[in-house]
Amino acid sequence: MSPTSVLLFLLQLCCLQMMLVSMPTCKLPGKMVRQTHDLLDDMGLRLPTQCYQLSSDIHLPDSVLSDASTKHSKCRWTSLVVYECLREANLIFTEYDVPEGEGGLTWSQQKLEYYQNLQDRLVEEYQCLNTTEASAVLSPFFRNVTAVVEQQDGSACGWEILRSDLLQVLKWALHNHHGCFNWTRAH
Repeated sequence: MSPTSVLLFLLQLCCLQMMLVSMPTCKLPGKMVRQTHDLLDDMGLRLPTQCYQLSSDIHLPDSVLSDASTKHSKCRWTSLVVYECLREANLIFTEYDVPEGEGGLTWSQQKLEYYQNLQDRLVEEYQCLNTTEASAVLSPFFRNVTAVVEQQDGSACGWEILRSDLLQVLKWALHNHHGCFNWTRAH
């Protein structure tokens, strides 16, 4: 092998490495996801007992909280599920009013607004995670939650179920897949 071909080979190898290093990755910021979780958790009390029956009828599919789909690594799947849950919840928050007053929710309005701002930012800034794989798995759950939110008498329970299941997903992701998030990016 001539010195020129060795140099050419090394140059190609260096170029390939530079391309791989410079490839953007789409990782959700861990600090923002943790803040989102904490705000949801602090927003109100646990799922009210009158909502237990509805909650048992409406729940996330078990496959959502599995470690990975057949097509994705565990980190990619975790990011897709977290993003899709936040995106779908954002649609519900945008479309429907949170019930207040008697028979409504007792959520902290300030925490709710701060949560919605974080949710909006995550959904807007990480559209690179907007795919159909997680959506296909989560769509039936969000259709059911939306149907309950639309009902006058079950609306508060629908919102509580949404909050409870979002908390479950975020807790699962943060505890079981901590390394899947970007913890260095400042927000």
